[in-house]
Amino acid sequence: MDKCEDYELVCYNTDNSKIKGKVNQVFIPENVADIKRIIADSADVVPRGMGNNFFGGCVSSNSNVVDMKKMKKIDFDFNNNSVYAGAGISVKELNEKLNSMGYEFPFFDNGTIGGMIAMNVQSLFSAYGNISDWIYEIEFVNGKSEFLKIRKSDFGEVCGLEGITGIIIGAKLKIIPYKKRSASIFQSSDIEEIFLITKKLRNFESIIAVRFYSPLLSKLLGFNDKYNIIIVFNNENGKILGEKYNKLINIIKKDYSTFKREGYSETDDPKFLFEKIKNFVLLLEKFKVPYLVDFIESIVYSYFNDKIKKDEAIKMAKKMSGVSGRLGIGIRRKNLVDDLQKKLVKRIKFRCDPFLKMNKGKYIDNSEMEEYRNLVLKNNETEVKNDWNRRT
Repeated sequence: MDKCEDYELVCYNTDNSKIKGKVNQVFIPENVADIKRIIADSADVVPRGMGNNFFGGCVSSNSNVVDMKKMKKIDFDFNNNSVYAGAGISVKELNEKLNSMGYEFPFFDNGTIGGMIAMNVQSLFSAYGNISDWIYEIEFVNGKSEFLKIRKSDFGEVCGLEGITGIIIGAKLKIIPYKKRSASIFQSSDIEEIFLITKKLRNFESIIAVRFYSPLLSKLLGFNDKYNIIIVFNNENGKILGEKYNKLINIIKKDYSTFKREGYSETDDPKFLFEKIKNFVLLLEKFKVPYLVDFIESIVYSYFNDKIKKDEAIKMAKKMSGVSGRLGIGIRRKNLVDDLQKKLVKRIKFRCDPFLKMNKGKYIDNSEMEEYRNLVLKNNETEVKNDWNRRT
């Protein structure tokens, strides 16, 4: 197992959120035994993949960071349409290997398998759902330093919890034969027409993505500065094929980096009932905020270069019962977790990580978790307390 030199630690002090943290030590494990030992010997552990989190999900607070970049095992099982992928392999690397054999894993983000499972990310082509829909089994070391193989009924202890319960080692994933896809672009200056069309498009089985770009956002990406709907087909029925299709998808994949270069460094992703989306995007247009809408998932991605506009938009999203979409919670968005979700997450966190070692302060404040732990122990919940006593 490697450790980073002191001069290298600065690279781990933040993630894509640019929130400033501080690292105690960085470990680069090579196997499960290394990871179990790190967790057992540490009081504060932060798992890390590529550091793509927008809201501080892997920012360290004088913590021991565990960089999973050496955990890259791949084991193909084409007879069962599956592949085992280590947590440190990127989806891009995995798909390059799969594509050469005529298969694919239908996720296209620039992230590691472990990081994407921890976030339970949604596919760029949203009809494919979340990554948890494509997992058979997860290998995992929890905060008690126990190695587990987790099946679907227990995915809630890992998927979407952003590393607060333990460290993902790898997963057995479902794969499919490689598909040649296509796309079409519909443009309009009439937002009413846009919503009439998108309502119909959501019902076509062959359509796997319906992404609506505002005029301001369209212009930033190099499209005509009208309303643009990009429609992605799971076949070659669209008008944009081959290299032109690949070029279009690459623009979509890199949209956030494009906005960032233009000064739109903050983002938000409320999810609404379909009927409420139009009113929300009209508000964004009033503020001159660029946005895109994933119409299959009913998520509005908005991009800000002004904190006042961002705060107003978030306040309005809450009033319209919007919930956080797919970008995660991390440090910045803990205020968006409702009481019912907090209650559930506290139970899971304490069951998997009773010493509160894993990714402290993410998703739920440390003080809230410590208060919950003390309450559980005080109430003498026999099973939990006996386990606690055995380990202390």
